[in-house]
Amino acid sequence: MPATQSLCCHVHTATRASAIFYLVYNLMVAVDLAIGTIRRTDPITISYTDMKLTSGYRAFDIGTNFMVLVLMSFSSVLVLIAHRKGAVCFVPFVAFMFLDVALSLLSLFAAPWGLPGTLTYRNALRLASNLKGGAKLEVEELSQVTMIFGVLFVMFILLKVYMAQVSIRSFYALRENWMPSSATAENSVRVKLPSYDEALKMKGDALPPAYQEP
Repeated sequence: MPATQSLCCHVHTATRASAIFYLVYNLMVAVDLAIGTIRRTDPITISYTDMKLTSGYRAFDIGTNFMVLVLMSFSSVLVLIAHRKGAVCFVPFVAFMFLDVALSLLSLFAAPWGLPGTLTYRNALRLASNLKGGAKLEVEELSQVTMIFGVLFVMFILLKVYMAQVSIRSFYALRENWMPSSATAENSVRVKLPSYDEALKMKGDALPPAYQEP
């Protein structure tokens, strides 16, 4: 039976917290993407600056990102109702967890690999430049941004790995609790056995026949 405790809370509680985190995070990314689309500017969470996309490809890419955000949010909602619907509701969320971790690592080599909202080094540089008023970063400032990005990226990856690991443990724990309750309730038959005193008072014809060898 898998352990049901994760750090200071139950795995189900940690998984629901992860789902809520993804819901809020996806909402923030969607709002940022919508504002960037309306104002025709580069969103903070998704960079198009270096790609020089055509209008058709840009529309397709933005539509794809919105679709991915909707699917990720839907999988998070399924986790919140999994205790009533069964462990199968965890499957889409766990799949997105592993996909997110894999694509986040690939985004180090190419930013477009990451899912919407994935932290990238170029976005960190652009954000630091915007905070400076659009001025070019000095060597010392560039080193600071690189160090801060490296620490945040490692923490972000570890957080995603933790959420994926907790989601798997919660899936197995819920499946073990769910399957016996549904299968046993349908097939089991409950029989009330007599007590010792009641067995002594039973009539001879109520007792089972004596064992006879063939």
